[in-house]
Amino acid sequence: MDYIMLDLEWNQTYMQRALAVQKRIGAHLHGEVIQIGAVKLDENMNITGSYSIIVKPRFFTKIHKHVRDLTGISQEMIDHGTPLPAAADSFRRWCGKNFVLLTWGPDDVPMLRENLTAHGISPAWLDCDYDLQKIYSRQKENGAQKQRSLEFAMEALGVTQTLPAHDALNDAYFTALVAQKLELAAGVRDYGPRGEQFLYDKTYGDSDIGEIGYETVEEVLASPESGADDCPLCHTPPQILTRSLHGRGHKYQTLCHCEKDGDLFYTIRISPNFDGTFRFRKTVTVADPAEAEAYRKKLEESSQKRRRRPRRRHRAATRPEAAPQAKPAD
Repeated sequence: MDYIMLDLEWNQTYMQRALAVQKRIGAHLHGEVIQIGAVKLDENMNITGSYSIIVKPRFFTKIHKHVRDLTGISQEMIDHGTPLPAAADSFRRWCGKNFVLLTWGPDDVPMLRENLTAHGISPAWLDCDYDLQKIYSRQKENGAQKQRSLEFAMEALGVTQTLPAHDALNDAYFTALVAQKLELAAGVRDYGPRGEQFLYDKTYGDSDIGEIGYETVEEVLASPESGADDCPLCHTPPQILTRSLHGRGHKYQTLCHCEKDGDLFYTIRISPNFDGTFRFRKTVTVADPAEAEAYRKKLEESSQKRRRRPRRRHRAATRPEAAPQAKPAD
């Protein structure tokens, strides 16, 4: 089996253009792939090949200034790039028959899925993917749920930055060098047959594609859809074991237990829509023991911080010398 380190660069567009495109195609498309980079490792962790291609966008055809400045990819380069259907087919054939995909972080494969779906291409061949960022966290940081950057991992493992970042091939190459420092086969095996696969994955309130968005984050959290409903495997109600843990951004995770299928993570990630409302993506995954323990530890740390936090509002309100709050202007 080969390990394919995958990295993408994608173009973005302005709000009204993105909104119009998503409504027209009736699907998510928050960015359009303009470069695919990959490095192949064999079972002995030797680099055996590399792949890079510039992709010609179909929907967001003008390079965004920020993307151009970050990646160095110019308008002329994408104008002469390979259309995604041909690029994806070429990349898939380069991967071979027996492979798994690894990315640094959770964004690249979903982005490629969105792009393939927008072109009417099945993304099923992307199903066997793993997040190397999580494998690094488990093996080098005792499973701590920290989203370390690739640059952080490189420095920690003694990998020298010798090529510019934000080039898909360069980033895939450095991801491969980090992977060589890990027990990759064990990391992939320890994901388990279902451990990182979504048992449930649905987005609610996406006004970008015509749904009715939520007015506030509080409305999302109060909605029945955001709660821990039936186990996706056996369709019985799980037991909620803990309160929700608020992670980076608007990410909320709850640990539940199903009598038949074990511990489950119910996760929602809240994102803004283009019209100022909110949507959320709800996923359910099996929680392996290490993840569940790391989650409980982080939850306890969060609780301790809350208990130590001084109640400044209360003291200010009871001090005689506290100034009265200013009234809002008419």
